[in-house]
Order: sequence, then C-alpha cells, then structure tokens
Amino acid sequence: MSYQYVRRAESSKAKFVFLSKVLVIVVCIFGSGGLEASIEALDDRLEQKEHLPGEREQLAFYVELGGETQYITEGRDQLDNGGIIWGSMLLEYASINLYSSLGQATSQNYREWELGVSYDVFETDTFNGGIGMQFVEIYGTERESDIEFVSALSYRGSQWITASIDHTYSLQSKGHFLELSLHGKSLALPGRGRVTPYVSQAFDFKFANEEYTGANHFQFGIEAYYPLSHQFTLSGHMSHVIPQGGIKRDLNFEVKEQTFAGVSVSLQF
Repeated sequence: MSYQYVRRAESSKAKFVFLSKVLVIVVCIFGSGGLEASIEALDDRLEQKEHLPGEREQLAFYVELGGETQYITEGRDQLDNGGIIWGSMLLEYASINLYSSLGQATSQNYREWELGVSYDVFETDTFNGGIGMQFVEIYGTERESDIEFVSALSYRGSQWITASIDHTYSLQSKGHFLELSLHGKSLALPGRGRVTPYVSQAFDFKFANEEYTGANHFQFGIEAYYPLSHQFTLSGHMSHVIPQGGIKRDLNFEVKEQTFAGVSVSLQF
C-alpha cells in the first residue's frame, strides 16, 4: 500500500501548517535545550524562508513518465505478473508540493491512483525534514482505498553519506512503516550525470502485515540521474530486496529475494 490524501478544506490546511510548526519545535527542543529557544528558532526559520532567493518562491510544474519491471512496495511484489507504468504530475511552490500519479499494470487488471501533498518543514545545511498526506485508490479484482500520513528526516552533513528516516502511518491498517536508508557519495558520469549507491532497512509495525511487528526487508541498489537538457531529466534504478520476518510471515506473498529496475523521464515547465 502507498500514500496520502490531499485535504482541500481550509481547516485541514490550518492543521497541516500547525503540524509542521510542531515538528520544527520538537526537533529544536532536542537540539537547543528548551521550549523558549525552540520557538525563537522557529521564528528565525520562518523569517529566513521569507528572505530566500526568488527562485525558491517560483511556481514549477513537472510531468514524469516511467516504468518498473516489478511493482515492489514494502518489499513485496504487488502484482502476479509483469511490471507497472507510471504517469505523474507535480506542482511545486516554495515549500508546498502537490502531486498526482496514475499507475497501470502491464500484464493484469490493476490500476493505482495517488493524490498527495507534502510540506518541506525545515531545511538547513545538514538537515531537512518534511511531512505529507496521500490518498490511494486501487482498482483491480478488488477495490481498496487508504489514507496515509508520512514524515521524513534526512542528514547530509557528511560528504560521503546521506542518512534518512521515512515514516508512514496508514489509516486503513492503523499501522506504521519505518525505513532507515543510507545513500553513498555519488559517482559522476559524463554529461553531468551521477550514480548513487544505497542501502535500506525497513521495519513493519502492523502496516503491511497487521499481525506482525519487526524487521520487514533489507534492500540495496543504485540510483542514476542524467539531465538530458534544462527541461528533460532521465533517471533510473536497480534494486535488490531480501525478505525478512514480516514478509516470511505473510502468507499472501511468495518469500524470495527479488531484483527489479525502473526508468523514468521527467519534464519541467
């Protein structure tokens, strides 16, 4: 299962901004030693955002088309056969991102629609964090719906490695899914391209398997990025998944190591 619902009501927007402020204050409390200092730090961050360069405030629109050899999420292949093709749109303004994606399986009756919003809560030279919501609708032999809340925190203070934590909460399963990832230093390719190795460890807290809490899967691979022009970008990945306790206890999925890949092209307007 994936991703979050977009609220359109003004009351929900207010809650979203409030949650972002709370997250900043919590981070600052642990880093600066007190609530008063945390509130002052929050005010400083908001003031800094108001004085960011003009390009940060510009409206950007992206369209992306891509495909995956297998549709693997939470370490599980969601399809019986074949891969999936994705079409996505992203609208970006300042710290707000609105996006929608439609996925169609290549070899069976499966379609997935995602609609989401995310907010970049804070960004420094070494840390950045964000929160979001996403609505997911699945059309196949059975129809499923879910609303998920996500949060992410990454540390990039080292030139050799970037560490990140991604958390997802599902309203449908009332469970949590946590991924800890390390991305190594990127290797340069001719023409401004780059390749980045990564490893990831995932933990399931009654999210994918409602009767299990613990290690879910280990994943590693490489991610590639290649700008074709100022507007066009080609990207891809190759990944390998090793199932752990959560998948081994899930009778709905075959337990085996899997290697899959994906490629996409994006256009910025």
